[in-house]
Amino acid sequence: MLSGFLSPLTNHRSDEYGGSLANRLRFPLEVFRAMRAIWAPPTSRCPLRISAHDWVDGGMTPDDAVEIARAFKAAGADLIDVSSGQVSKDEKPVYGPHVPDALLRPRAQRGPALRTIAVGAISEADHVNSIIAAGRADLCAIARPHLANPAWTLNEAARIGYFDIAWPKQYRAAKAQLERNYERERAQQHAKDAA
Repeated sequence: MLSGFLSPLTNHRSDEYGGSLANRLRFPLEVFRAMRAIWAPPTSRCPLRISAHDWVDGGMTPDDAVEIARAFKAAGADLIDVSSGQVSKDEKPVYGPHVPDALLRPRAQRGPALRTIAVGAISEADHVNSIIAAGRADLCAIARPHLANPAWTLNEAARIGYFDIAWPKQYRAAKAQLERNYERERAQQHAKDAA
């Protein structure tokens, strides 16, 4: 419901809770501040998910998302999960991680209290690793790959050669086989690259 206030495509109010971005932010910020005031302990992380882009003319833009993130940071948010779309059937999305560039600057430039979570078409551990290593986000959230394969994290760990991960007891035989298969594939690729 709160996100419905933020997008001009869904907020058609003509009172102090509609119109400008500042007005559309008013109610979500009121709710967030009330929640933050009772969140215990006060040092607990307080995440927020926002949409960075509606992918429709007249909808939310990455510039709006930056302003929204700044407003929620000032209200006590310290973790921003940045998604996009799913507001209009007319959307024409561009797939990929959707954290606006102004939120993707190195942590030192955006301030240590604001951390970002990237989402959107992240489907391989290498995507996650490159996003994190480049400092483009602090965390990545993997949704659809987990819907398609609940063991996605375990599979990706084996694929990149990270074996120090616990598997459920009933799946441990599969773990060893999967790790051997991926090791063989990596050795074959290494031999091919060396040739």
